[in-house]
Amino acid sequence: MRQTIHLAATIFTLGLVPGAMIIPALAGMKEGIAAYEAGNLPLAAKEFRAAAEKGDADCQFNLALMYEQGMAVTKDEKEAVVWYRKSAEQGNANAQFNLGVLYEHGRGCAVDFAQANQWYRKASVQGDALAIGNLGMLYLRGDGVKANTIAGLALLLRSATMDASPENHAKMNIAKTKGLTREAVATAQELSDKLAKAKNLLIPLDEYLKTTTPPAASEVE
Repeated sequence: MRQTIHLAATIFTLGLVPGAMIIPALAGMKEGIAAYEAGNLPLAAKEFRAAAEKGDADCQFNLALMYEQGMAVTKDEKEAVVWYRKSAEQGNANAQFNLGVLYEHGRGCAVDFAQANQWYRKASVQGDALAIGNLGMLYLRGDGVKANTIAGLALLLRSATMDASPENHAKMNIAKTKGLTREAVATAQELSDKLAKAKNLLIPLDEYLKTTTPPAASEVE
C-alpha cells in the first residue's frame, strides 16, 4: 500500500543490487533468490523460510513479503507481521518500514499509530526516505502524535529531497497540504536543512518538538 505512504513491495531485488544489501552467509538466501529469479516461488519460499527460521533478517523480510502478497503461500498479513517484526528487530530497515505501514493501516494487526511511529523512526534513522515521509504524515495528521505542521512538512521536504522517484509521494503530499503560509514553509525548510546535516535526523527533530508548540496540522487530502 504505497500511495501517500509507500509499501516496500519489491525488495527481493534489493539483495541483488550491488551495494544495496549484504548477502547473508546462511544457506537459503542465495538459493531462495535463485529460485525466485527462475520463477519457482514455492522453492523460494521454502529456502527463505529455512534461513528465516535460523534468524536471517533478510530472509525473514522476504518470507514476510511473500505472506503479505500471497506469493506461493496463502496470503496471511498476520503472519507477515510476525516475520516483519523478527526482521525489523534485527535492524532491517525495509522490514521496519513495512511493519510501520501495516500498523498504520491495521493490516494483519490492529491500527496502532504508536507502533507505526516507532518503526518509521527506526527506518528513518537508517536513511529510508519513504519512512521519513510517512513519519511526516503522522505529524501532519496528528496520528498517534501531537499534530505539528512544521515538523511534518520538514520531514516531507527531507523525504522528497532524498528520493524523487515516482514511488515517493512526499512532494505530492506537500502540495496537498492546505493552509501553508510562506513563513511556515520557510521554517519547515530550515528544520529540514538541520535534519539533512545531522547524523541522526531524529535528534534535531525531537529538539524542535520539545521546544515548540506550533498550530495543529493543516488539512491533508
